[in-house]
Amino acid sequence: MTFILIILIGAILSGIVSLFFSSEMLVGLYDVVFNSGITMQTITGVEFFGLIMPISYGVGISLIILKFLKKAFDIYVLWTDGDPDADPFLLLTNFVRAVGTALIFQWLYGLFVDIFRDITNTIIDRINSNCNPTVEWVNSITSLGIVPAICGLIFIICYLILLLSFMARGVEMMVMRIGVPLACVGLLDNDKGVFRAYINQFVKAFATTIVQIMLCKIGLSLMLNSTMITGLNIFWGIACMIAAISMPKILREFPVPTGGDGHIGKTVCQT
Repeated sequence: MTFILIILIGAILSGIVSLFFSSEMLVGLYDVVFNSGITMQTITGVEFFGLIMPISYGVGISLIILKFLKKAFDIYVLWTDGDPDADPFLLLTNFVRAVGTALIFQWLYGLFVDIFRDITNTIIDRINSNCNPTVEWVNSITSLGIVPAICGLIFIICYLILLLSFMARGVEMMVMRIGVPLACVGLLDNDKGVFRAYINQFVKAFATTIVQIMLCKIGLSLMLNSTMITGLNIFWGIACMIAAISMPKILREFPVPTGGDGHIGKTVCQT
């Protein structure tokens, strides 16, 4: 009976590995989340973000200019808004800040993503440089017995859950990036208007996802190595995956808990 279960689990693992795992996917988790437009382009042949972003820039900058002219007219001509004795330089400063933020946001976004990608890759290189999810890995883990085989199946399921949540988060991040030039209109107000709440949500989602990807890739590095599979590697790999799934709940007081509240990780752990 045990031998039959091991064969069945090995067949399931081999099918999942051959269908869902690839070196490009493992290396490109950051691109799946933070550059989902480019990742989708490799599948569909169309870069949605590249088509929509110029429109968002055009509309956002136009709204910033229109709001600046309207506020200036209402304050210093009609005297119906704000303090007409206030220094016009303050309004001009807010206008420059709004335009500058809209223009350089994408560059800063890419810079931070590259920094965290380099940090994660450095950590993984220190742990393990050989991370290949192949049939050889499946054979190695199933050869250790029924318990390691079941642990390997739990690990793969956790990874698939994270992968699907990363894809969904990537679409969310792409939509939020498109909306940044429009949110910058709020910077013309002294309280920063809608921009304050918008950028807070963006930063919280960004920080949560960074931590999840780091834990996921560390778990993959510990687990997917057919030459050094041990009991400790297996359990630490699963622990990193479960921590990545439940991280939004753990950090709910800081980053916004998008993409789950940790119940999936608890269910997998109990199973």
